[in-house]
Amino acid sequence: MANLIPRDLAGGEELLGKLMNSFWQERQMNTDIKEYEDKYLVQADLPGIKKENIRVSYVNNTLTISAAQTETTETEDDFGHYLRKERSSSAYQRTFTITDIDEESIKAVFEDGVLTLTLPKASYKDAPAKNIPIE
Repeated sequence: MANLIPRDLAGGEELLGKLMNSFWQERQMNTDIKEYEDKYLVQADLPGIKKENIRVSYVNNTLTISAAQTETTETEDDFGHYLRKERSSSAYQRTFTITDIDEESIKAVFEDGVLTLTLPKASYKDAPAKNIPIE
């Protein structure tokens, strides 16, 4: 059993780092960004998250997508005493620098666990943050 743990600290740190990177990669919001002549199309996978728990903003060339979810599982016996009660919550955020966007024309649609943003290209404007409603 002792042979399963690396003896040198550097090797142990490398193994731990690889495990943590793998863990966080699985929990990150997978996002695709495709550029067209007149727009950018952004698609972010957010399975299991409700539309009202998603926030999208664009300010000073920065697109930010944030999402949060809380799950509760409860099991009771015949007398109403908990046999098991589990809760989990998670939050995700991705930020991208995308320039030359007409922020007044940004569209957002959330369907089947995929957030799709259409960001039309335009001249740069220095404007305050704008929250984008999700259809």
